[in-house]
Amino acid sequence: MTTTDMRRFQVLIAGNATSSFGSFLNMVALHLFVYEATGSAFATGVFLVVRMACGFVAGVFGGVVAARLPRRAVMITCDLVQALVLLVFAMLPADSRVHMLPVVAVSIGLLTTTGGIMLRSSVPDLVGPENRLRANGLLVTGRAISMAVGFACGALLVSAVGYQVAFLIDAATFVVSAAVLLTSPLRFPARSGEPGKRSGIPGRAAVTALAAAPAVLAIVLIRVVDAFGSASHQVGVPVHATQTHPDDPAAFVGWFWAAWAVGLFLAHQVASRVYRGDPRRGEWGFVVGTAVMSAAFIAAFTDSAFPLVLLVLLLAGLADGFTEISYTTRVQAEPEPSRGQFFGMVAMAENAGFGIGVLVAGGLLDLWRPLTVVGLMHGFVVVVALVYLLTRLARGGWRAGAETVTAERG
Repeated sequence: MTTTDMRRFQVLIAGNATSSFGSFLNMVALHLFVYEATGSAFATGVFLVVRMACGFVAGVFGGVVAARLPRRAVMITCDLVQALVLLVFAMLPADSRVHMLPVVAVSIGLLTTTGGIMLRSSVPDLVGPENRLRANGLLVTGRAISMAVGFACGALLVSAVGYQVAFLIDAATFVVSAAVLLTSPLRFPARSGEPGKRSGIPGRAAVTALAAAPAVLAIVLIRVVDAFGSASHQVGVPVHATQTHPDDPAAFVGWFWAAWAVGLFLAHQVASRVYRGDPRRGEWGFVVGTAVMSAAFIAAFTDSAFPLVLLVLLLAGLADGFTEISYTTRVQAEPEPSRGQFFGMVAMAENAGFGIGVLVAGGLLDLWRPLTVVGLMHGFVVVVALVYLLTRLARGGWRAGAETVTAERG
């Protein structure tokens, strides 16, 4: 891949980061709006569960969409439809917006996940297999910046300009992303020439492909457990902040996610040094990173000094980004059209695990302290990751790397 092509990919990342900023902005603004409009924490939870359920559905069909439809067109459509939905939502009278919330939840859940599957599965074709580690690191870095800015601006924008302008800004970010995709000279992969044979019934095709790739199956299963554990700190942070910093819980929550985002931002640098251009280490890196991330989140909920809490949160963010780069790079070593199916399965795993985890964590937090709930759920993640790691080492480790897999199946 030429330097010019990598610069073009960086422009594509900038467009994707812009829409990611919109996604994190609407995560804050929409959740605030739902709670304010309904006065119900339960309604806010239902809105989140609907989004996650639609993300799961998008994962089911993501592989088929990637194989049968032009990916650039699908990504542009996902961005423009989200922009249209948010534009209509913003222009409605305040009293009428609540009736459109199901449409907003469904569109965001379906389209954000679908766009993510299309982009991740296209990376090897856009930058070349040898550059996918660097490309994934840049994607994670862009997401870290978008998340930090989106979370920081969400509540401020709502307070300063109101919900309508916030939603209009959100819609504009998706238009920018669509424009970048439309004008990018990069070539996205063509549709599969064997849609019937390799991508037939969504669930059946994906399961068949996973059966032939046990390493990817392990990644999918660990992502289910990881997402389940992550729900505990997502739900537990506001409760923990209220209990430990009653004078200003919002400030604690802000610092919590800011420190995590800094770690996420640094993940690319760490991954490039750990792998040193050899992505074959990605599988073990993914497992170790998952265990470290969960252990760090448990430590963050202890009664430690605040600077130490920020330090372990930085470590949690770094490990989170490292695991994402690792598993994404590993899955991208698979050939098409299985690659798209695998990313669809990962999306299903993440949405299913997180949705179940939210329900479990919400119930347990009514009974136990946040530290107990986070320790239990993230502790389960640590145990699963370590058991898998020790099992693989006992069987001879990771002798077959990602590049070998690609050569054998290509």
